[in-house]
Amino acid sequence: MRVEASARAHPSATRIGALAVAAALLTGCADPRGNDPNTPDQAPDGTVLDLASVMACPPAAPSSCPETPSYAKDIAPLIERACVPCHSSGGVAADRDLTTYANVVRLETTNFVQINGCVMPPADAGPDASLSLQDRTELLQWFVCGSPDN
Repeated sequence: MRVEASARAHPSATRIGALAVAAALLTGCADPRGNDPNTPDQAPDGTVLDLASVMACPPAAPSSCPETPSYAKDIAPLIERACVPCHSSGGVAADRDLTTYANVVRLETTNFVQINGCVMPPADAGPDASLSLQDRTELLQWFVCGSPDN
């Protein structure tokens, strides 16, 4: 798909639009591999995780890309702390491994939708997994800015 010249002038707007379209498509399609952002993940005992915290989810997605967070310095440590305990080999969500940059980018749209909607990390993932509004905003800004390996 080619981007029109007017869209090239505003790459963050194009990026936000692409994420919004992808998020809209994901909301209508179930993913049998468990990556559907509208289907709550299950706890190891098979019960659905509590999504009550989603009701009080403050907006965090930036509308532009004024400054790109560093993957190595800012984003990777957040993912390591908040996501990797479950999203790695042996974790409850090992099928959605987030231990490498490539895997984080491969699941970018799902990650964006779930972080933006306060679905991930789930409230019962423990205190080390919780993301502050600033953490969420930084992660979402990195996605909006093109998810660079910087």
